[in-house]
Amino acid sequence: MQEKTAVEPGPSEKRFWDLAHLAVAPNHSRGRSVFIVALFVALIGWIDYLTGQRLSLELFYLVPIILSVAWLGPRTGCVVALLCIAVRVGGDLAYGPYAYPLVIFWNRLTDLIVYFILIWLVHGLLSLFRNLDRRVVERTQALQESIKVRQQLERELLDIGARERSAIGRELHDDLCQQLTGTALATKVLAEQLNKTDRTAAQDAQAIVHYVEESIRKTRQIARGLLLASIEPGTFAEELADLAAKASSGGITCSFKFEGVPAIPDAASCAQLFRIAQEALRNAVRHARPTQVELILGGNGEATFLMVRDNGTGLPAGDAGRRGMGRRIMEHRALLIGGTLTVAPAPGGPGTCVICHLPRPGIQPT
Repeated sequence: MQEKTAVEPGPSEKRFWDLAHLAVAPNHSRGRSVFIVALFVALIGWIDYLTGQRLSLELFYLVPIILSVAWLGPRTGCVVALLCIAVRVGGDLAYGPYAYPLVIFWNRLTDLIVYFILIWLVHGLLSLFRNLDRRVVERTQALQESIKVRQQLERELLDIGARERSAIGRELHDDLCQQLTGTALATKVLAEQLNKTDRTAAQDAQAIVHYVEESIRKTRQIARGLLLASIEPGTFAEELADLAAKASSGGITCSFKFEGVPAIPDAASCAQLFRIAQEALRNAVRHARPTQVELILGGNGEATFLMVRDNGTGLPAGDAGRRGMGRRIMEHRALLIGGTLTVAPAPGGPGTCVICHLPRPGIQPT
């Protein structure tokens, strides 16, 4: 099932809704609203007087009436409607004598009734629109607050998990590794003793020593990975350089570059960026078959970025929008620290480019 995405409004549609919102809720003062409405009435009345009976401007009087209802309220709209009728009657009387003047007043009375009905309808629609707009704002604020609470909970759970991993890592390093080291030393002593009486048994004991030492190495490696749940910003670049050096194997050259002035706020953010780099390197080595991989940490006045770029096979055709488990994990890690993740073809050549942008503290992401 394909994931549905929201359709962004076009520029013309956005301008239309901005104008509609401005008409309903202006950002200018009440005095300016009164001036604009009065100017409309005077201008339309003057044009109505000049055209006389040859051209009816009845519909144009609806503009200041609707604006007055939207900006100043229904009572002011009724006053403006009476003013429009007075201007029309004055223009009719000033234009020339009429055989039946009562006809003028009757026609304008019917126009006034129509205006009042229009004011009632416009006020009802505007009230509905404003109530809907208020509910949308309230629900949006509630949703944003819920998202903040959820993200805070995720960060707390992540911190708890990081502390537990660090505790396990310390236990492995300080306890299990020491016991394995003692076992290896004892087995070495046994191998030396057996070497005097039974060389075959001594060789077996030496093999056990080798297995124990290999277990010590792997245990220390696991412990170090668990302890990397918290990386201080001052040592982050060194950890990335060490990660790149360890990834260089099997015909793959992985290099680390440092550009600009990156600013990472805390150890938790460093840990998440490090995990993103690990996952991106792992994906590149497993799936892209590259010969060169670049790990770049950089920054400017607005953001810090972490880039993993390879010269491998690139994104498969038609799979640019697919989001596997590894990519979803990286996106989630970036979201937890307030960043964004982008996966795209490498610029200027084959391969894939994974970039995580982390805004500087106090700067909102765009």
